[in-house]
Amino acid sequence: MSLIENAIAANRKNARHHDPSLANKPAPKVAILTCMDPRLNDLLQWLEIKPADADVIRNVGTAATEDVVRSLMFSIHVLGVREVMIVGHTGCGMEIFSEEEFENHIHTQTGAWAVAPDRFHCYKDVNLVTQRQVLKLRSHPWIPSEVVIRGFVFDLSTGELREVTPKDAKNRLAA
Repeated sequence: MSLIENAIAANRKNARHHDPSLANKPAPKVAILTCMDPRLNDLLQWLEIKPADADVIRNVGTAATEDVVRSLMFSIHVLGVREVMIVGHTGCGMEIFSEEEFENHIHTQTGAWAVAPDRFHCYKDVNLVTQRQVLKLRSHPWIPSEVVIRGFVFDLSTGELREVTPKDAKNRLAA
C-alpha cells in the first residue's frame, strides 16, 4: 500500500475521533518560519509549543520569500501574531549547491532551463543566512515594529536550539 493510500485509510479511522473545535477561528501566538526538511516535522513538540499556538510556515532553506511575507501578513494582521521565530537548521540541503550549481543540476535532470523561480536561496552559512532573514523581515514596512522577530539555528546532531543575533549579520554585511 502506498503512503497516500495508508494516509487515506488512517484518516477514515481517525476522523471518528476528530475535535470539531478545530473549525473555530485559529488564534496562534507565534509564527514560525522553518525549513521543509522532514527531520524538523517534530519541531513544535521539541519546543513544547501546542500546534494551535503556532502558524508554521515552511519552505526549503527557511527563506523569507515573498510568499512567506504574504503568509505573515495574515498571521500578524488578521490572527494577531506578535512573535516570529525563524528556525534554520544544521545540515540543510540548500548548503550543498550554489545558485548556479543548483540551476545546472535541475537543467541536467530535466533538460530544460526555466525562468522561475528566479532564485533558489542556496547558502553556505546557516548562522548568517538566518540572521539575514531576521533583518529582511524586520525591515519590511508591513510588519509592525512591536512584532518580535528572532532567529535561531536548530542543531540536528545535538537537538539544541541556538539564538543568532542580527547585529552580527549587519557587521558582516558591512565588511
